[in-house]
Amino acid sequence: MTTPDGRSQLRQRGRGRHEILIPTQALILRLRIELQESDPLVWREIEVPGDYTFWDLHVAIQDAMGWLDYHLHRFTIPHPRTKQERVFGIHNLSQDCDDPPGWAYQIASMFTLRNDTALYLYDFGDDWQHTVRLVDAMRRDFKLHYPRCVGGERACPPEDCGGIHAFGEIVADLAARKLDKETRAWLPKGYDPARFEPSAVRFSDPARRLAYSWYGDAEAGDDPFGE
Repeated sequence: MTTPDGRSQLRQRGRGRHEILIPTQALILRLRIELQESDPLVWREIEVPGDYTFWDLHVAIQDAMGWLDYHLHRFTIPHPRTKQERVFGIHNLSQDCDDPPGWAYQIASMFTLRNDTALYLYDFGDDWQHTVRLVDAMRRDFKLHYPRCVGGERACPPEDCGGIHAFGEIVADLAARKLDKETRAWLPKGYDPARFEPSAVRFSDPARRLAYSWYGDAEAGDDPFGE
């Protein structure tokens, strides 16, 4: 939770074992993302600023996992005090929408050390469900650049491959070297489900992505990395 003056109620033990409140600007959250039902498990561990919004986290998850942000998404997490389910997603500006827009809420207002788990759903058709768990809350190291990916295994499924069970069939057929020619031609060139390198992850600018994708800001350009 955050206080009115912007301090996070994620607490850290100080000297003498006194608990201290850390300003969100000086806070880093380490989160573990696991793709549910993937076997072997596809997972990532990322560190993000404490003042990140749910939209910012969405963009970081997309980049760390390897998704292309072609589809809608939604976060579901219990409120830390009331335990009532809260939903944050895409607020469609042209239609009525009951879900609060993700860019209006900081993740530190919902994630706490006792309320540490959210569900991230991406692509309501293929139904990619991710568990997002708060692993640690720590003071920001201002010598480092955030967000950053600090761990992970296995490649992200290809977009629009049909969901987790279809992806499992693709992985099994690749291992058995019996993947049909049509599917092989459709897969990204050189796709290897076992390959992932955390240091290769590049994070895009969430404000730029929002401006271009949802407000039609031509000055934001086509490149989500702002290059």
